[in-house]
Amino acid sequence: MLERAVIFAANAHRGQRRKGTNLPYIVHPMEVAAIAAGITDDIEVICAAMLHDVIEDCDGVTYTQLEQEFGSRVASLVAMESEDKSKTWQERKQHTIDFLTYEASREMKIIALSDKLANIRSLKRDYLKIGDELWQRFNEKDKRKQGWYYCSMIPSLSSLSYSSEYHEYVRLVQDVFQDIMK
Repeated sequence: MLERAVIFAANAHRGQRRKGTNLPYIVHPMEVAAIAAGITDDIEVICAAMLHDVIEDCDGVTYTQLEQEFGSRVASLVAMESEDKSKTWQERKQHTIDFLTYEASREMKIIALSDKLANIRSLKRDYLKIGDELWQRFNEKDKRKQGWYYCSMIPSLSSLSYSSEYHEYVRLVQDVFQDIMK
C-alpha cells in the first residue's frame, strides 16, 4: 500500500515545486510520511501522510478516487487534513487549530505534526540562509501571523508530547519565531 501511495503522490504532484525552491514537491510528502513512520507503524496513517496534499493541491484528485485506491480510512484522513481553499488564510488556519484542539483523532494529529514538522524544518533551513525575506514566498507574508499559526500548533498537538518529533517541532518553532514569541 505504501508503494502505491508513493507512486500515486508522485504522479499527482508531477511538475509541482516547493514554494520558493527548485525542489520537486514530492520531497515534502515523502518527508511527511517518513516523520509519521517515526511516530506510528500504522500503514494507513503513513499512507495518508504521503497523500496528505493530493486533494488540496492536485487537479483532478478526489476523495472518491482515494477511497477506491486506498480505502475509506486513508481517504478520510487525507480529506480531514485538506484545507478549504475558498476560505481566507486566517480562516483556514484557525479552522485547523480548532480542529486539532477539539476534534482530531490521534491519527490526524500525527499527520498534522508530521506535516508541520516538515514545514518548520524547511523554514528553519531557509530562514538561516535568507532571513525575513523568506516570508515573501508565501501568500501570507506577515511573519507575526505565520508565527501565530506555528505557535498555536504547540498546544493543539501537545497530546503527542511523548514523541521526539513533537519536541523537535517546539524547538524549531522557538528558533524561527523567537523574536515574536516574547
